[in-house]
Amino acid sequence: MNLLIKGGKVVLENSIQIADILIKNGRIADIFKDKAKIKTNLKNLKTLDAKGLIVLPGIIDPHVHYNLHLEKGQKTSDDFLSGSAAALTGGVTTVIDYTGQKPGQKLKTGLADRLKEAKNKMHTDYSFHCIIPSWQKLKNPQAQMKELIKMGAPSFKLFMAYESRGLMSDDEALLNAFIAAKKENALICLHAEDGKKIDLLTAKYINKYPALKAHYLTRPASTEWKAVQKAIFWAKKAKAPVYFVHLSSGRSAQIIKKELKKFKTIFGETCPQYLTLEANKLKKKTAYLFTSCPPIRTKKDSKVLWKSLKDGSLQVLATDNCAFTVEQKKTYSKDLLKMRMGLPGSATLLPLIYTYGVKGKKITLIQLSKLMALNPAKIMGLYPQKGIIKKGSDGDFAIIDPKKIKKIDFRNLEHNCDWSPYQEMKLYGFPKYTILRGEIKAKNGELINPLKPAGKFIKRKISTQLDSETAWQQPTKK
Repeated sequence: MNLLIKGGKVVLENSIQIADILIKNGRIADIFKDKAKIKTNLKNLKTLDAKGLIVLPGIIDPHVHYNLHLEKGQKTSDDFLSGSAAALTGGVTTVIDYTGQKPGQKLKTGLADRLKEAKNKMHTDYSFHCIIPSWQKLKNPQAQMKELIKMGAPSFKLFMAYESRGLMSDDEALLNAFIAAKKENALICLHAEDGKKIDLLTAKYINKYPALKAHYLTRPASTEWKAVQKAIFWAKKAKAPVYFVHLSSGRSAQIIKKELKKFKTIFGETCPQYLTLEANKLKKKTAYLFTSCPPIRTKKDSKVLWKSLKDGSLQVLATDNCAFTVEQKKTYSKDLLKMRMGLPGSATLLPLIYTYGVKGKKITLIQLSKLMALNPAKIMGLYPQKGIIKKGSDGDFAIIDPKKIKKIDFRNLEHNCDWSPYQEMKLYGFPKYTILRGEIKAKNGELINPLKPAGKFIKRKISTQLDSETAWQQPTKK
């Protein structure tokens, strides 16, 4: 089936135009602007009337956790099926999850395991970042990094916290990882929290305060922004790029903005929970539901984060989707060391940012498209296959009705989760249609073929050069 999207308000890279889009064999074959006549004799051509609708490139969420393995055989409530279904109905057409191998285990084994788990279970296209739980215990890590790049996973996640779980990388490990990444043109993604400080504060507060209050006290904003400072120092020493995941502190964004004036290969990601929720959620009876790492912060932080998205200091919006049921959250709510950290968010990413960002006049529609499609595609090696509406790219689209408003109810979302952090919020921007490689896969929040996941594994490439707002200095081949 070939598809013609007619008369929509199409969000291109640097402009918005009324246009018709022809998708042939899953890819964009042509874009007809200014009422140009379409000349095609294609058979099996389906026409979709998009008049009055906004046509965005398919949203890319480069930070999700589906089917995340926990201790004693437990898992997050969203598996690959439910998580990707939620994403697709919310306008997300591509996600990047993570491997989960143990310290010292071969990186290719971790990727192979996750590919096997996800096979035939993804409604969106997908890829994986490779977690490196312990650089020190990995045999010949640079060679393994090179091997993973060939397998289509050119990004590697390290942690600056969680020493007791064997995840934390010390300064020497960070520097060595950056040096290796520079040599292989790989990207280091960092969970930036000062693990040593968190551990000291945990020892101080664990028996002094209830677990929920202790959680917030053990992770003040300084545990994040100081870790960001340190990581940038080592990245600059190695002259390597660095990508910070789930930034919550306004000061972190300000530090990145300052450093970007001289060192252009710093990238920052933030999430809807840090833009639309506030720390007062942690004072309510249901506060245990909202625990995350890093924690939700203040209105002031949210304001700075929005400003940083607008001026390019932060370049990506992602969810860090990590869903748990009420029972899962409640069971460990009084144990600081076992709390279930994370929120469901795949289904609500686009409507939250469209409502609070575009409708709230904090960012433009073109900026939304860059933050949620073009930039993650370029940074993560998906461009130009993904992230943009142009000839030759995949026919991935999120098509929204800008006038339609919907009240959030977890019962109507595809998450395998019996609550939502955004319950009863009234939001614009839920997709009327989500299109994956030229096929309409979701309509008005429902899957067209729920029993036939059509997502494909995407082998990513080395990151390409970003636009002038966030310049990626791709090494020149000798």
